[in-house]
Amino acid sequence: GGFELRDKVIGVVGLGDIGLRTAELFRAFGPKELLGWSRSQKAAFASPPISGKQVALEEVFDRADVVSIHVALNAETKGFVGRDLLGRLRPESVLVNVARGGVMDQRALADLLCQRRFRAGLDVFETEPIPADDPILQVPPDQVVLTPHVAYKSVEALRRRIAITAGNLRAFADGAPRNLVLPAE
Repeated sequence: GGFELRDKVIGVVGLGDIGLRTAELFRAFGPKELLGWSRSQKAAFASPPISGKQVALEEVFDRADVVSIHVALNAETKGFVGRDLLGRLRPESVLVNVARGGVMDQRALADLLCQRRFRAGLDVFETEPIPADDPILQVPPDQVVLTPHVAYKSVEALRRRIAITAGNLRAFADGAPRNLVLPAE
């Protein structure tokens, strides 16, 4: 069975717009503590309504009952969540990846899930669609929930994406690009 989020420690990895909004939603469930990790300090994470605590990445994986991943995929984050971090999770922990599959070491993830080291909910994968011989498909069904990269796919979300994309194109044409994904400096 599952567990409630109330009185649990929740970890959010990646505190950009999506990570911050996710943390705000988690706060509504009454967790004991919200831990967050980002490459830079995020004042919004420590302030109401989130009132979280930024900590080292290792502490998130050591302490959180639920770890939710929200980092962009780029050269610096490919394979970012590897065997060492995953090995810090406890058997009762749940890992959720709705970021990009490539930020995980998917082979290590499948191996540790098969060993029942933690549980996971995955909406993204290293290769999509998932190849038939991918080890992630061998994970016992009580250890993982797999969805085919559809977490974003409501009618409303698609409409917002169209509006954001149109706004981004207009801003670029006006010489004021926005919503850029750039490597860390």
